[in-house]
Amino acid sequence: MSPFNEIKIWLEQEKSLGSENPGCMILATAGKNAIPHSRIVAIREIAENSILFFTQQGTRKDKEIQENPVVSATIWLAMQQRQIMLDGKIESLTEEENAFYWKTLPRSSQLKFFAYAPTSGQPIESEDFLKKQYDQLSTEYPNELPMSSYYCGYRLVPKTIYFYILGMESFSKYVKYELKDNIWHERLLSP
Repeated sequence: MSPFNEIKIWLEQEKSLGSENPGCMILATAGKNAIPHSRIVAIREIAENSILFFTQQGTRKDKEIQENPVVSATIWLAMQQRQIMLDGKIESLTEEENAFYWKTLPRSSQLKFFAYAPTSGQPIESEDFLKKQYDQLSTEYPNELPMSSYYCGYRLVPKTIYFYILGMESFSKYVKYELKDNIWHERLLSP
């Protein structure tokens, strides 16, 4: 079985156990200065050989990915006491792919993105600033919103994926998948 199919199964199991939002991962990046920084990003799609997520251009995350596309990510599934760790490289989505995914966003998500993206990570006076931006944009664009120039998607293409199941009564299970010559090789590891 492909490790990406296994990721999908684990996420579905987490959702069936009552997790409201199992589709997030902790993404760790490091720029030229090699100082790591992590944050949670929403998984937009699990493809055949990658995981897609979106962000804003100009953020710390975006800058660090541009400087150093090698990243690490962790998906924590608390209900099952499982984690998935992925190590690999980031690839930018094409403008056409970004446009496709932008159109699939609910209008409210597009409006929120437009409202906060230009100031993401910067100091603001209050949340009222964002609310005013949102309301103004809602009036300015009563129907369809054009794609924000800040909207950008990335594809995490892992070379190594680890699956870890915490064992309470027995040993924890630890499995490593490594991509070599376009074939995933599975190995059981000691926890």
